[in-house]
Amino acid sequence: MDKFVIGLPDTYLAMNRSPNETEVSPGLPTSGQILGALVKSLKSDDHRLNSRTARRHFNDDRENIVKHSSRFEIIEGFANALAEMGIRLSAEDEEDTSRSVVTEVLDWHAVHWDRLRTFLLPRMSRTYHSHLSSVWKTYLRLAAIDVAFRIASHLSMTGRPSVTLELLKFTNVNRRGAYVNQLRKNVEISLWDFAEAVGVSTNTVDSWMYHGVRPRDEHLAKIASVLSSGTDTAVGAVMLRELRLLYWLSDIARNLAEHIGQDAVDDITLHLHKYTSQIHGFINAGSEFNFDPSSLEELAAQGSRSPLAQPLLAQLANSEDDQEWEDDLLAAGSDWIERVLRANRQVHRSEEIALIEKTDGQILKNWGISDSRAYDHYRHARKLSDAGQIDQALSALNIAIELDPLDPANHFTLASVKGDIGIRTGDAALIEEGLESCWMAVALDPNWILPWTEIGWLLLGSGRADEAVEHLRGVKPECRPLDSGYFNALGLALEQMGEYVESLDALERSLELNPNDPRIAADAAITALRLKDTLKSNKYRKLANHLGVSNELKRSFELVKSGQAEYPLVEFTMFNELRLNTLDVAIARSPDEAAAYLSRARIHFRRGDDERALPDLNAAVRLQPHYPGARVLRGIVFGYMGRYDASIADMSEAIRLEPDNATAYYYRGLAYGEKDSLDLAIADLSNAIRLDPDNGDAYRARGDSYAYKRKYDLAISDYATALRIDPENARSYRGRGAAYRVKGQLDLAIADYDVAIKIKPKDHYALRFRGDAYVARGQYDKAVPDFDAALSINDGDDLAYLGRGNARLFSGELELAIADFDAAIKCNPSNARAYHGRALIREAMHDAQGAEDDFNRARQLGYEISD
Repeated sequence: MDKFVIGLPDTYLAMNRSPNETEVSPGLPTSGQILGALVKSLKSDDHRLNSRTARRHFNDDRENIVKHSSRFEIIEGFANALAEMGIRLSAEDEEDTSRSVVTEVLDWHAVHWDRLRTFLLPRMSRTYHSHLSSVWKTYLRLAAIDVAFRIASHLSMTGRPSVTLELLKFTNVNRRGAYVNQLRKNVEISLWDFAEAVGVSTNTVDSWMYHGVRPRDEHLAKIASVLSSGTDTAVGAVMLRELRLLYWLSDIARNLAEHIGQDAVDDITLHLHKYTSQIHGFINAGSEFNFDPSSLEELAAQGSRSPLAQPLLAQLANSEDDQEWEDDLLAAGSDWIERVLRANRQVHRSEEIALIEKTDGQILKNWGISDSRAYDHYRHARKLSDAGQIDQALSALNIAIELDPLDPANHFTLASVKGDIGIRTGDAALIEEGLESCWMAVALDPNWILPWTEIGWLLLGSGRADEAVEHLRGVKPECRPLDSGYFNALGLALEQMGEYVESLDALERSLELNPNDPRIAADAAITALRLKDTLKSNKYRKLANHLGVSNELKRSFELVKSGQAEYPLVEFTMFNELRLNTLDVAIARSPDEAAAYLSRARIHFRRGDDERALPDLNAAVRLQPHYPGARVLRGIVFGYMGRYDASIADMSEAIRLEPDNATAYYYRGLAYGEKDSLDLAIADLSNAIRLDPDNGDAYRARGDSYAYKRKYDLAISDYATALRIDPENARSYRGRGAAYRVKGQLDLAIADYDVAIKIKPKDHYALRFRGDAYVARGQYDKAVPDFDAALSINDGDDLAYLGRGNARLFSGELELAIADFDAAIKCNPSNARAYHGRALIREAMHDAQGAEDDFNRARQLGYEISD
């Protein structure tokens, strides 16, 4: 996986392939596949790592993608297996806490890797297998820096050394035997006596010590027993864990070395050890950085992302001689994606030139290029285009075509550049020139699918979806096999025409050919939603989320439900950027064109840029006051901005214009709910359900309103219906749990909170609610960790402080309880229950005046002491 190519079109790669190498799709596994490889080497018997769900996750089963909660359980199992081997970050008496910390770190890195992978894959053309490793190198360096911060802070918090850190010096397969040999020398036992005690030949011991051979598991146990003979049995157990860990780490290092080279692996482990030691020293230096316990906790939780890491990163960078590591240190606290992209672009430039020079002669021969000067201009044009010098690139391509008018690649590249500029600027003439060049490329090479597909994209990008469909369906028989790009273009063109059944079929075929593109999965999910095919819609939405599309997909779904969606549904360069530029030009030329304002607003909305969407929606409503769609979308934006009265006004007008608009009823119901107008909210949500019975969110929202009205049985019924429609909606589980809790059905409440937290582990509301349920059940030892977790996510939650204060009050921990009530009052001076709780403690502490003051303040805030 060495030095992959980013941003180069298929044309470039086709013309610059080496006759001795085969092009491949970039091999970037998912975090699940990586975890599966680690688990296989680990040979753990933890049931969470050997279940059918785990196997699906490790194999990246796209038909049965595991839920986030299941993935988190698998990572917990992995953390448990590591803890059994000795990888613990906390003190020995805090093993559960340590495993939780390791799980959080592993989960963060898994999510981050998948996001990085999702970002990179669409930007990586087909390339050479030998050009894929620098993404691994760069990511692993950044990960090593991040982990160094986490380990160093934990070592400082617990005040104990780390065996794991020392073992990193021996992860090279050729050095791991040296560690065992060192232990042998420490106990002063000869090789012959050692071999006899373990029960193997001296040749076997020699292969362990000097040739990197891995002992079998039963031999590792005997080695640990022999080397710890005469000491406490616990010492032998610790040594066995160390040996298992050493060989597991070195096996991983060997596997990595096959992809990125042994030197790179050694370099990364060396720097991990180096940086952890340095950071540990900086932290313990005291005066310069002044880390208190809370600062260490933050650094341990956030790693290099923490603002507290910035001065330490700068310090490390100042003392780093290696330029690449210095760059990584400066980038580690910011955007990893940008660092990986930048590193690989820089690495590739010199090799790109060398590759071209090496293969130019063969290319000229294989492609039958008769004029090498034309090819030189083509190469020069590509560099100019990559540098953004479009006019100069066009000139160079025109010269190449004049010198060699029979080269289809020159015509195709000219078409791509002209079409791109034409769509960006709204220049119809330039688009037509691009189309002409594409047709010339097709005529010169009828077997080449790329220019044929490019014609479809250019027609689609210029608003001629019907022509695009007609063209793509008429593809010449010579253009086979049809690729993912072809079916993607056809699917989006059919979607724009409203041919959703055929559109979904084309998008599914595109996804089969390119299963790692989240944009195609998202388009398929939206198209299935339009067809009311819930099964496929959920399937592809889940896949798109798995591949990295989340916020864009959510907003696209809202647009479809509101009848506002048009292509493209998910943000990607081919359309959103080009479409946005085209709309800018169209609005500048025709400032009274309502449709252009509305289209531009939709793109801003999908991106989550409500501030830029709103002015366009205002213009669309002003120019087309009787069109309900613009009012619905503006009402949704108002709701996101917290302007509920404005949202209600827009939805009301939309309902007047279109009485059966389910979306308007739904969002007006949400706005009424936010204003505590619960009867109006229930009426609107009931209408939304009547008009759209499959809207699970409407049932969930109506359940919330019933719960606020204390109609808990009705609320529970609505939550149950919502969960039948969408079984993975954490908010529905959380809402039903709250209703059960108020009804006193605490076991059912806790069961629902458990599921909500598994689906969404960072939901501080669900954690706080479960803590309250544990308090009500008298399980204060379970309640406090839930409140701790909720406050670690949102330290401004006065109700979490209040709940923890109650748990500590009932446990008799009065000093801790009063500190929590103080914190609750500091967060919210109107929290009457916190004053009452503090009054009870002051009364118990014989502080009569303080208790009376707090009781009085609680009464002033409306708290009835009799309650």
